[in-house]
Amino acid sequence: MVVLTLVIVAGVCAGVSVLLYLVQRFVPHRVRQKHNDVAGFVYAVMGVLYAVMLGFVVVNEWGAMESARSNSFTEANELGSLYWNARALPPDQGNPLEATAKEYATVVIEEEWPLMAHGNTSPKATALVYTMRDEVNSLPNATAREQTLYAQSLDHVNKLASARRQRLSQSADGVPTILWVALVVGAVLTVGYTLLFGLSSTWAHLLIAAPLGVLVATALVLVNEMDHPFAGVAPVSPDAFHVFLNRLPPQR
Repeated sequence: MVVLTLVIVAGVCAGVSVLLYLVQRFVPHRVRQKHNDVAGFVYAVMGVLYAVMLGFVVVNEWGAMESARSNSFTEANELGSLYWNARALPPDQGNPLEATAKEYATVVIEEEWPLMAHGNTSPKATALVYTMRDEVNSLPNATAREQTLYAQSLDHVNKLASARRQRLSQSADGVPTILWVALVVGAVLTVGYTLLFGLSSTWAHLLIAAPLGVLVATALVLVNEMDHPFAGVAPVSPDAFHVFLNRLPPQR
């Protein structure tokens, strides 16, 4: 992301410099200076509208990343509760569910998580959810204690499946195309409009326009990086599932 950001920043600075040179050459600053007051009023309105839109998207994307991270811990917590319910049963009854829970966490970490970076899912992880559900449904429920464990386990596997569906949905979500168009058009107008002001010094004008272009470009890079929570240079990691696996007791 650092390299990409530097390249984009350099490109924006170069683009602003070229455009400012062309504007200064073909439209003298004295001509543009006459309209500075009106242009300033229009630019203030335009800048506020774009800042609100860009800020809304950044905050929304940040919230989506935090929601994805929190949801991964919810899923892992339900998996852990399911495992410990199986552990409370005699080995011949609980061991299959214990093994499936451990295998599910491993598959999620090693197979499904990398696939989610590309918006894909793991059929094996899906099959393991079905297997856990079948194993829960086959648990004994003759005594009051067994009935309690069965009801709790069924609730945990249902919540786990729901959290997984939400995780997969979050991996495929992103900023709508129409909103990306609005962000890019708004960026071009916001930065480009500064070139219409009339300043006698080209360097002073460049020092006003270029930092604004860099700031807007950096914000758009940030939105792009947060657009898909499980991809990019700072994605949501499967830490919750690592914690689950690392704290398991020895196999019975």
